[in-house]
Amino acid sequence: MTREIPTFFNRISALFLLCLGTGLILRIGNPFELSFINDELSTWSKVSYDSVSDVINNIRDVDSHPVGMYVFAYFWTSVFGTSEWALKCPFLIMSFFSMILVFRIASVWFNEKAALLILAYFCSLQFPVWWSSIARQYQSGLFCTLLMAFFWTKLLVENSNSKWHWLGFVLAGAASMYNHYFSLIFAATIGLSGLFLLRKKIVLKYIFAGLSMVLLFVPHWEITNYQMLNADGHKWYDVPGPDFLFNHLFYIFHYSFFCLGLICVLFFSSVFFYQKKTDNALPQLRPIALFWFLFPLLFGYFYSVYNSPVLRTSHLLFSFPFLLFFLLSFISKNVSPKLLTSAVILVLIVNVSTLVLVRKHFQTTNSHPYKPFIGMTKAFLETHDREDVMIVLGENPLYLQYYKNTLNANFNHTESFKPPVSFVRFRDMLQKSKESFLIIGALPEAHVRLAMDYFPFVCKKSYGINYEYFILSNKFDNKSDSLIVNFESELNFLPEDKVANWSFDADKVVVDSVNNVSFFEMNGEWGPVFDRGLSDLSSVNQMLHFSADIRLIDSADVFSKGVLTLEIYNQKEKIWKGVEIHQQIVPGKNWQRVYLSLRFAHEKFFKNHKDFKIKAYFWNRNKLKIHIKRFNVLIHEGNPLLYGDTDDVIR
Repeated sequence: MTREIPTFFNRISALFLLCLGTGLILRIGNPFELSFINDELSTWSKVSYDSVSDVINNIRDVDSHPVGMYVFAYFWTSVFGTSEWALKCPFLIMSFFSMILVFRIASVWFNEKAALLILAYFCSLQFPVWWSSIARQYQSGLFCTLLMAFFWTKLLVENSNSKWHWLGFVLAGAASMYNHYFSLIFAATIGLSGLFLLRKKIVLKYIFAGLSMVLLFVPHWEITNYQMLNADGHKWYDVPGPDFLFNHLFYIFHYSFFCLGLICVLFFSSVFFYQKKTDNALPQLRPIALFWFLFPLLFGYFYSVYNSPVLRTSHLLFSFPFLLFFLLSFISKNVSPKLLTSAVILVLIVNVSTLVLVRKHFQTTNSHPYKPFIGMTKAFLETHDREDVMIVLGENPLYLQYYKNTLNANFNHTESFKPPVSFVRFRDMLQKSKESFLIIGALPEAHVRLAMDYFPFVCKKSYGINYEYFILSNKFDNKSDSLIVNFESELNFLPEDKVANWSFDADKVVVDSVNNVSFFEMNGEWGPVFDRGLSDLSSVNQMLHFSADIRLIDSADVFSKGVLTLEIYNQKEKIWKGVEIHQQIVPGKNWQRVYLSLRFAHEKFFKNHKDFKIKAYFWNRNKLKIHIKRFNVLIHEGNPLLYGDTDDVIR
């Protein structure tokens, strides 16, 4: 008896299930290591009220989003609680159905083969995967806008006139409007573009459907108007630069030339081989897909540049699938089954491997500060005397308390959050400390460098998305970890010192034989200078610390305007960084150490650091008499995962 050869329908079904299963695995990740990001804890705090009216009033006053997702989350958590699984679950469910909707819409617009390749990308790219389980407006908005696009397709492409499809179209559009202002913009984009596909007999129905969505949003208008008039502008958002679109595309395709190259090969080869054979349901659908992707991006970009910065990468998730629709719309139904199977599997292999190996997906998914800060601190305190440990954490105390409650941790800590604990106070705490251990997390870079001068041994360090956590000790232990130092240079002005890269006037060096110290006496504007290129540093993942030990001689009654200064320069540009020493010192004539710390990833020269040089010096602006006995320049490896959710993973 011969074995029956599988039908092509079965092949389509098998590939569809393969994509769906891959997408689910990536979206769920490790179900035992779930943790909330900052934005999810913000959601938790904003729905933790006694009534839905309190939730709405709070969102109206302190947020800049519509209330829809928060109202949904309020009722959901009222039933299922506020654990990670409880709050994330509905968004995971919506992400599952989003994958099905993408395939269904693409099948109607083009054909099942194009739809399979579109689904293969949608299920395995970081952009939709990352936001799939995050309890924020992005996955819910993606689901609502895809649902609206599905009913739009039913009405305008498949020519349905079902009252249920009309009702679904209106409700999905209204839900998109209540979800996020960018999903509102995208819903309007979908609705207005439908005017170009209308059949005469449904013109009035379509216009009535659009007006119905607007009417359903009318109860929210007072809230929207208040938010627009009273919002402080998204001052924490950067104004996007002219390279935003290119960076966004690189992010979508994993900052990987393999991933980007494969989509280009599929696009150009399908255009070349199948352009005359493509069988779109309507010829207008391909340009509509491109328009749907581009309009929210261009609107957000120009509004941010010329009015107020509102654009973030996450706001473009709603329109993102239609970039895939456009790029893969030339895939013909005449593609052979074997070639289609090979292409789908190749897409999954390339995307999943770059997602896991390049984008560090499973390392970054649950590597956010709050749960690790509390969990690691609790574990350390279980084996050490609490009285022998100082703890300073720089994240939102309310969010940290969520995990203290969840993990049954009852320790207290010094808060360093908006604003962080001052540099002077922090140094005073360290100087007076009698503890053997110091736990710090999410502190400014100069604070961390200061801490390591008092507690030089690293018992534990942990890096994740937007956080760095250290357990430090002032006692050596064989198990102590250390920072990976790329370069260090220290100038102590000793007679035998001949330190490379430093230049200074040796005649101004004073040797104090009584106190066994040498120092540089500075009463002019300029003094010693460190100058060095960065070309031999192997990584852009760097932290640079410049410190100096100074003593104020005749400035006890005069405000010192001295500035610890760094210049980063090449032949075309110069970047200037400075710290005014009055921010870090206290009155008196004792020796005090001042710090300037810089993270390469925050600077414009980030990816081209090998072309630059650094110059470090002390700028004595009001020419007071100052003694300097030590300069130190230290460059070490930083946190490679710091901005790995959206930016290129730092290597």
